[in-house]
Amino acid sequence: MNQESSAELALALSRRTLLKHFARAGAAFVMLPRALRDVLAAGPSAAQVRPPVISFYMDRPYLDHTGMAIPYFWPRGTHSGAPLARLSEEAFRRAQLYV
Repeated sequence: MNQESSAELALALSRRTLLKHFARAGAAFVMLPRALRDVLAAGPSAAQVRPPVISFYMDRPYLDHTGMAIPYFWPRGTHSGAPLARLSEEAFRRAQLYV
């Protein structure tokens, strides 16, 4: 580096220039609508909180903690054990004599 370019670089990165940029950024932040300001201040992790999703990958179920996978919804009529789930243990044993 020659001395001219280092002097230009030092001039461009002075404290006064840095403070001007901070002041401009602060003014722009204050002028944003309040809702957008809250989202930006919270950061990217708090922008969208998604619950875990149960999905299938290569014919195996897995729990996606990011919540970005396509959730699995079982087809209608495939819950053959749903009526039995409502029964008590005693009523279930009466209905199923072979168990």
